[in-house]
Amino acid sequence: MPQSTTTTNTPSFWAKVRTVILVSFLAILIWLLAESRMVQTRMVELQIVLIGNSQDPQHRYVVRPAIGEHWTASIDVELEGSLASLDQASRDLRGRVQLLVGDQIPSRPGIHDLDLKSILRNLTPLHSLGVSIRSLSTDLVKVQVDELVSIQLPVRVDLPPSVALDGPVRAIPQTISIQGPASFIATLEGREILATLSPNSIAPLTPGRLETIPGVALTLPTIPFDSSSSPPGWTPVLSPSRVDVRLTVRSLTQTTVIDRLPIQVLLAPGEVGRWIVALDPGSEDLVSIQISGPSDALASIADGSKVPAAILSLSFQDLERGISTKQVSLLGLPESVQILSDMPDISFTISPVAAPIRVPAQDPATATP
Repeated sequence: MPQSTTTTNTPSFWAKVRTVILVSFLAILIWLLAESRMVQTRMVELQIVLIGNSQDPQHRYVVRPAIGEHWTASIDVELEGSLASLDQASRDLRGRVQLLVGDQIPSRPGIHDLDLKSILRNLTPLHSLGVSIRSLSTDLVKVQVDELVSIQLPVRVDLPPSVALDGPVRAIPQTISIQGPASFIATLEGREILATLSPNSIAPLTPGRLETIPGVALTLPTIPFDSSSSPPGWTPVLSPSRVDVRLTVRSLTQTTVIDRLPIQVLLAPGEVGRWIVALDPGSEDLVSIQISGPSDALASIADGSKVPAAILSLSFQDLERGISTKQVSLLGLPESVQILSDMPDISFTISPVAAPIRVPAQDPATATP
């Protein structure tokens, strides 16, 4: 007898599993899409970056926070938008907002009030994505704009007071270009740039020779200006910042001749009065002695402030031996003065002092009336 077969219409187990997975995946996609389009808020911190324009070579401007105003370097911004747009806006902003002269900042000198909310609202990363601004930690900031200009100033070489020169001193180059804000450059009209030479830079030079000191630093005239906290463009820039200086240092030493000094005889202690020292004829004076030293030291000899002495010093042994020649010494010179001439030997004669003749005393009784 033939067997009958039954066909089942019930879905298989794996078909049900596939259906559940597909429905779950679609539900997740729908939830993610709805979440991304849901309006949310987010707080972001933005650094404020001020940028001057440098595109127009005829009119260049620099910008900085207005002096005397409390400056906020960063602001907290509450943004509103979908999750996707907020994520994209955060990536595009990169944590800062740039304020450019000629765009967000007026391109004219002076103090300007900036409405940060209006500026941020028009930024491309926010405007194109439909992101709005709910609040700002600071709505208004003040900035100062000035035009960047240049001026040419002459260089003046400043020497230490003790240095004397033969001929003029010259800086190479003789004029310097200074670039800075117009308000500061205006204070430099008619001034000079200083190239200051230190004693250490002059010490190695050879007096009387034209020499060059390279790379001398330049300084601006003494004008109140706080460059330590100034942003780029507001600090004056010198071009070049150093100069070479050519000069001839006058010789610091001079020479002169002492025409004549009488020779003085100096005996050893305890020998005074026991010997007679007679200088030979023609040896009584020290003549034509050349000396060298600083001009002020030589001037002290010329005006009598310092009085040198020619001394023939004889010791006890010299006297006992009865020598007849010895080199004379020149004493009493300033320490910085040197003797260039050879000191001569002086001829003389030494003789002992004769003992006094004793006369015997007479007896008054035998004395003749």
